[in-house]
Amino acid sequence: MIFLTVGTQFPFDRLVRAVDEAAGRSALEDEVFAQVGQRGYRPEHMEWVEILERESFAERVAEARALIGHAGVGTILAALDAGKPLLVMPRLRRYGEIVNDHQVATARKFAEAGHVLAAYDEGEVLQKLVELRTFVPIRRRASPERVVARVRSFLEELARHRDGQ
Repeated sequence: MIFLTVGTQFPFDRLVRAVDEAAGRSALEDEVFAQVGQRGYRPEHMEWVEILERESFAERVAEARALIGHAGVGTILAALDAGKPLLVMPRLRRYGEIVNDHQVATARKFAEAGHVLAAYDEGEVLQKLVELRTFVPIRRRASPERVVARVRSFLEELARHRDGQ
């Protein structure tokens, strides 16, 4: 099973419709279960719900062979923590899906690192779904030393500005 999730705050019709169309053409080897949010497009070719409680969401992630979602950090981290392949498509401001285009940079960064596959528009979804069949994400390695160094640098810079230097 492939688990499609778009979060609970806003619908993401472009992604849900693209995956639903692929499912309708039998382009997917797996069935899809979708969490589509409130309002918006309702799939015709896959099982779906508006919202899942946290426990049910975790169960779907655990059961899934792969995930599809928006390029939110929470979705990406859920997939990485579970060791599941993930296809992301960033929400875009021009479609009123989000307030700015930060998900484009997020998708690009994680895709370049080999952690996720990314489709940047609906036209890429079908091909990326084919790639998702064999995609093996590179496991993310925590780097607390880098985080500490960045925080230290930020605090030192803040102190310099406060002291007028």
